[in-house]
Amino acid sequence: MTTGVEHYNLPEMDQQMQDLIDAFEAHPQVQPPSPHPTAFFLLDFVRNSHKMLKTVDHSKYTSGDSSAAETVKEVVGRNQFSNLLLNDSSGKLSLMTGGDPSNPIDFGPQIKEKARILNEY
Repeated sequence: MTTGVEHYNLPEMDQQMQDLIDAFEAHPQVQPPSPHPTAFFLLDFVRNSHKMLKTVDHSKYTSGDSSAAETVKEVVGRNQFSNLLLNDSSGKLSLMTGGDPSNPIDFGPQIKEKARILNEY
């Protein structure tokens, strides 16, 4: 019998999110004193999503707690959105984050690969 609720491996998701954050933090255009506004925005978004995941009580989640499941669902959606934004080639992300749409940031293959892996659920 299926309950219609996805069950995610929270420790794996936690590690994959940390891997994505680490890749962002290593990107040359995220470095102080002047990080690229688009990279800064997305890194902040991913960090906040990761913080949300860290608030989930693993035992409550695995026992079917609806609040924990709802938080995980929100984190998964945010991860999917960040992956979508990372692959934006329209320039709209740059406009939204104060960057130059005629010169959007190249996140590079490492960040994109980490985001892709995170979204393989």
